[in-house]
Amino acid sequence: MTDLSVPPTPVRLGVVPQRTARHAVPPTSVPLRAWQDRLARMEARPDPLAGAARVLVVSAHPHDETLGAGRLIAGHEGTVVALTLTAGENCLVGRDVDTVDVGMLRLAEWRSAVAELGADTLDTPRWVDGTLDVHEVDVARLLLRTLQPGDVLLAPWSRDPDADHRAAGRAAREAGDAAGVTVVEYPVWAPYFRTPHQVQETGQQLVPVESGVEAARSWRRALGQYLSQLQPWQPGWDPLVPADFVQHHLTQLVVEGASHP
Repeated sequence: MTDLSVPPTPVRLGVVPQRTARHAVPPTSVPLRAWQDRLARMEARPDPLAGAARVLVVSAHPHDETLGAGRLIAGHEGTVVALTLTAGENCLVGRDVDTVDVGMLRLAEWRSAVAELGADTLDTPRWVDGTLDVHEVDVARLLLRTLQPGDVLLAPWSRDPDADHRAAGRAAREAGDAAGVTVVEYPVWAPYFRTPHQVQETGQQLVPVESGVEAARSWRRALGQYLSQLQPWQPGWDPLVPADFVQHHLTQLVVEGASHP
């Protein structure tokens, strides 16, 4: 395990990474039917957040928490606090856009979406979108400083197709182990780009969790706050979140099984 007691290195904010692609994923989605068939044969698990004194929700980018865990957050009756590790400013890398403006808009959407889910936002240091793997140790230290006894840490799956999601998930595991708190991982892009069999090959699986009608409604309202992601940024551009993406999150999913990095 990484020694998280060492003082963090300075965070470099506002620097555009040199990489040109953030998602190391295949170009097309898996058939929705694959997940429909699998989930139809699975029994919903109890709410993994039940009884938590506080839930700390981690996003690699604004919208992760809503896309991947919105119904879970909205259905929790206790305190929920959300933080995002980047502003998501490089989601349009390669396009002629101002990344500062993109990040400011995405953070505004994040605050509105989190409020729709009934949670509070926490402003913490953020890193450059697309570079969390470089700052993984610092991210773990940040989370460790933020955690409180009795928390449940809700974070992206450490095997999700997106590199930032994987780094956030690994850092959450490090911080959770060091703090002695429960870590629950949620998928974002996995149901869209991975078949159930491919997920199972990791030694883990995505399982459905019980969620109520009101939680689902709050999730839908929160999704509606992310217009920059669900609608084309400019006429003729594809939306950043494909139109059929939400269908692949046909129910609330969480990760089950031991992590094998």
